[in-house]
This record gives sequence, C-alpha cells and structure tokens, in this order.
Amino acid sequence: MDIIKYDTTLKASGKDYSKIVFWNRFIRNPIELILSWTPAIISLILLIYGFYSSFLLILYAVCWFYPIYIFTYQFRTSVNYHLKHRDPSEDAPCTITLMDNAIMADIPEHGLTYTYEWNQFTSVYNKFGYYMLFNKGRMIVMLCQKDMPDDIRTEIPRFIKSHVDRNICKIYF
Repeated sequence: MDIIKYDTTLKASGKDYSKIVFWNRFIRNPIELILSWTPAIISLILLIYGFYSSFLLILYAVCWFYPIYIFTYQFRTSVNYHLKHRDPSEDAPCTITLMDNAIMADIPEHGLTYTYEWNQFTSVYNKFGYYMLFNKGRMIVMLCQKDMPDDIRTEIPRFIKSHVDRNICKIYF
C-alpha cells in the first residue's frame, strides 16, 4: 500500500485563494463571465453603429458598469468576506495523507478528519501551485505544492493519475 504524507493547510488563503476563486468562478466556469459581458459588447456594437439616444446612452453605461462592478467590487468583497468568516480549521495545520483508497486530511487542532475517496473526483487541475480535485463543480480537496517535500513533489501527479477513476475523472495537467 502506497502512502504519501505531508503537512500543509486544508485550503489556500490570501492572494492564492483570490486567484483560485477568480479562476474557478470566471475561467473554469465562464457562464457568468459571458452573461455579464455580453450586454456590454452588444451596447458597444450598437453605439458604434450609431444607435444612441439619451435613454440608450444610460442603458449602455449600465451595461458597462455592471461587469466592472462584478469584477472589482463584488468579487473582491465576496472573497474578503469569506476569508474573514471562514471556518478556522481551513487555515489550521493539517496532515494530508494520500493512500490507495482515499485522501485523508487530519486537522488535530480542531479534532477533524476528512476522508475523500478517489472515485468521487470528476476532475483534477494543476493551477497556481495547487492540485485541485473537484466533484462536478465543487472543489473537494486542494493539495498545496509548495508545502510538499521535494522527494514527494514529483510523485504526487503520478499517484493522483494512478488512483482516480480515469473513466469519470478528467485530468488537466
């Protein structure tokens, strides 16, 4: 039985967390990105073709300020709120154990142990220094590469690829 163990935290924090949330919300799932910018693009095209009046100019301004508001204020506020009010166990020292049957996250400071079976993952990404394992749209586990000792850092991708069900799990690295 192969076992790989290292110490880390359960979730990313700070700028890493912000980058990951932005990528997950707008790039990996581009629906919100498309829906928010489509009216702005359409309004720009209509303006270029000479469709404007006082009412339309106000409407065009709203179409442009809405996505800017989403990307600057609302997103940043949402991330900061989550980081401030998140479960303290997500920042606590954690031991990640990759085993043949599952990934185990042990957080002794909070008396928590989470077990994630390999067959529940539907996609795995290597982004921003993390291996992120998803079940459909929900991120289940994050494995921080900077916390991995050098001797296991190269072993982790092979271990993940050999243990996930490749019939249901797509690997993006």
